Amino acid sequence: MKSQRTSTPADDRLLAATREAVVVHGVRRTTANDIAERAGISRMTFYRRMGSVDNAVLAALTEEFRRYAGVAGRPVAGHPAAGHPASGTARRQLVHFAVESVRVFATSELIASIAERDPEFLIPYVTDRFGASQQIVLDRLQALLDAGAADGSIEASAGTATTVLLAVQGVALSSRVLLKSGSFEGTVAELGKMLERFLTPSGATADGAVRAGGE
Repeated sequence: MKSQRTSTPADDRLLAATREAVVVHGVRRTTANDIAERAGISRMTFYRRMGSVDNAVLAALTEEFRRYAGVAGRPVAGHPAAGHPASGTARRQLVHFAVESVRVFATSELIASIAERDPEFLIPYVTDRFGASQQIVLDRLQALLDAGAADGSIEASAGTATTVLLAVQGVALSSRVLLKSGSFEGTVAELGKMLERFLTPSGATADGAVRAGGE
């Protein structure tokens, strides 16, 4: 599924209304009436457009990930990568995107509400299949891996994008317990180091220099 979408003001209102309802009530206590009233539409119009509350929640989650993926992909002034010898490489961009994705995931009110009140809603997308939200992140990771292969900063195989996604997802899904234990920042930093080492081509150091004896 592509990460771009064509939306209308009505679509945006409906997704915003769904997000608001789930943040307040959680998934299972959110009703079609609640969403429809917040969006200023009839319940029948809601059902015609979305089909069900679960479909509306999934659409809202997809939009949340799309928006946050855009935020995570933006360069950050003063980021530690600035001044790094390889700061302009696709590898550094990918590591930045991965780390910032975890940070924005941890700050999402929508995701926090679902994780706290209705964690079972997320289980199929961890144990059974990738959803549209994960595909957005996967597509961005693959684009950066392709760019890294082109600029020589990344060594990757067919399964690398999925492996990175699962590593990022594991930390992201644990963000609540990490925040409670005070280990969130340290774990996110370690994730960045791990990805740097994992993606750096054989015979090169993390800063892009060739190791002694390398090709």
